[in-house]
Amino acid sequence: MSTAYGKIPKPKTSTDLDLILPIHKVLRDGTEAYIQKVDGGNKSLVDYLHARFNAEIEGGSTYPQENLLDEQQFRDYFLGSDAFVMSKTSIIDPDTVYDWNDKVVGMFYIKPNYPGRCSHICNGGFFVMETHRGLGAGVVMGEAFKVLVPAIGYKASMFNLVFENNPASIAIWKKLGFEQIGRVPNAGRLKNSPDKLVDALIFYYDFTK
Repeated sequence: MSTAYGKIPKPKTSTDLDLILPIHKVLRDGTEAYIQKVDGGNKSLVDYLHARFNAEIEGGSTYPQENLLDEQQFRDYFLGSDAFVMSKTSIIDPDTVYDWNDKVVGMFYIKPNYPGRCSHICNGGFFVMETHRGLGAGVVMGEAFKVLVPAIGYKASMFNLVFENNPASIAIWKKLGFEQIGRVPNAGRLKNSPDKLVDALIFYYDFTK
């Protein structure tokens, strides 16, 4: 799935991510969690992430997509640049079978927000699995995002559509020092607000400061 600008090349990675990953985190309940790159060759994992993301689209309250994605569309959209998964207890071994509902805490991507002369600004998309919500997973993935973005080579990050009726997401980005730089009026037709169009907030972080 391409953007409004087509497929955008990412910047040349300035740091070897193998020197950073996996990132170890501890959730609010004391659970140890590890963030690593999504192994696109692990079909069982990709199928699980794909199914969970489609369920979120079907929920109709957080992402702008209205139609479910087939496997290639999901790979293009979520896994097409740099994608990461957070798992509990230990990293995901490609040769091990897991109960994914128990193992996977969340996932996120980092990709260019604009092409060419503006491709130093990235975008991110985050998703915490239903069974692990309420444990601070969004915050720790956001902390990891702030480590990974400059390592990949981006200079700034911008979130285009943080819907104003998603207070948990807004609280995370404010807590992590992101600046609200704009508002898109009447941006979304969301299932959790069926009687009105919902504004979206734009959050920005400058990694050069």
